[in-house]
Amino acid sequence: MILLVVFGVGLVAGFVDAIAGGGGLIMLPGLLFTGLPVGGAIATNKLCGTFGALTSSLKFAQSRQVSWRACALMSIPVVVGAYLGSRSISLLPTDWAEPVVIALMVAITLFVVLKPEFGIDESRPKSTSATSQNKVHSQVRRRTVWSVLAGSAIGFHNGLFGPGTGVFLVFSLLLLWPINFLRATGTTKILNFLANATALVTFAFGGNIDYTKGLCGAAGVMIGSFLGATFATKKGAKLIKPIFVAVTTALVVKLLFDYAR
Repeated sequence: MILLVVFGVGLVAGFVDAIAGGGGLIMLPGLLFTGLPVGGAIATNKLCGTFGALTSSLKFAQSRQVSWRACALMSIPVVVGAYLGSRSISLLPTDWAEPVVIALMVAITLFVVLKPEFGIDESRPKSTSATSQNKVHSQVRRRTVWSVLAGSAIGFHNGLFGPGTGVFLVFSLLLLWPINFLRATGTTKILNFLANATALVTFAFGGNIDYTKGLCGAAGVMIGSFLGATFATKKGAKLIKPIFVAVTTALVVKLLFDYAR
């Protein structure tokens, strides 16, 4: 019965995560509900998340909804950050992570709601004058620096705490790169897979993973991720944005409820 519940939670988490991110905020409480300790639940969640991110990554890549330039620039910082975060989980208290995640997700949700055009169309520089070229080069340098910093910080969060990583990656990509919600979501899946796989290897060596529950949850997450990615690639950025807002709002409410208890 417990394994069936884990599978069902994984199905929902995978579907939501493939569209808007934040699936870990559904999967992690589900694993804790089964009696796993916090460390074991976080580690097992990485197993589920890795399989889910791989599944949705393949679907988004097949639909050509991935910014490979962003992936190339942010992948190493994300991997290094995830490794350092997973190595620090026994050294740093995670109690502070939840209120920080809540505050950031509230800010992101408000920003997206108050800027209706944000993330709908892909904006690209059109002018080729010398002045414009200098501005483009300056933008590229700033984008490079901020992408590395964002990738490192989000990767560290992924390894240490995890939930909310997809939301933060999507928002960072939309701020830094000329892409829409759909391509940002697809790109996030690649980066999330790399971060999850890195943390998973670290946790595997630590022996913290419950493979029975993890593989059962991973099966649900994979099916949910495939369905969610298929839905996202068919509906496009205009529908993904309101779903993103709805999901982040629901996750904020859930986090506030859990934190207040």
